[in-house]
Amino acid sequence: MEYLLVLIHVALIWMLAVATPGANVLLTINTALNYDRKIAAFSAFGVSCATLLWSFFGGSGLVILFSHFPQLFGLMKAVGGSYLLYLGMRQIYLTRKIKRLGELIEVNQTISPSKRKVFISAFITSILNPKTGFFVVSLFSVSMPENMSATMILAIMLTMVSITLSWHLFLATAFSHESAKSVYARISGVMDYVTGGLFTIFGIKVMTS
Repeated sequence: MEYLLVLIHVALIWMLAVATPGANVLLTINTALNYDRKIAAFSAFGVSCATLLWSFFGGSGLVILFSHFPQLFGLMKAVGGSYLLYLGMRQIYLTRKIKRLGELIEVNQTISPSKRKVFISAFITSILNPKTGFFVVSLFSVSMPENMSATMILAIMLTMVSITLSWHLFLATAFSHESAKSVYARISGVMDYVTGGLFTIFGIKVMTS
């Protein structure tokens, strides 16, 4: 019964964490809008694999290293923030370039990234996202019993991954729907600038927090 209560507690906290708008959510939505559901699903897989690794860090106690070695956490913030900043600036640059060439619709329709590239990009974005680390630290500090068995840790990891995967697959499906794409097509130029700007803001915020 205690284990069940712990899992329920973990599920509730992690559902709130996963649904909170951030770089991970933005990346999956942007991929779904620009390409199709199958490609966007690999964004969901990438974020979920990063969540699996983060949950392993939390369950094994490795995440405590961040509190003992703040310079390590600072390095992760610098690297993660720089990567988000790169994604933002790249999005803005490509949007300006495509707009100048007058090929926005054609490029979106004909050029699709590989599933592997989408997966790796989502994984890197999530694993270098300090916000994910904050949530994991909070989760394991307030929800975990003092003595956790390997089975309990595994159950928590699977719970976190299942919630993450379900949410991001939902986003991939919802925003790859034709109705969402039709709206996006009308405002794609503005939305691409907004997306790039948000990634840039997330990057700066991560590095300065």
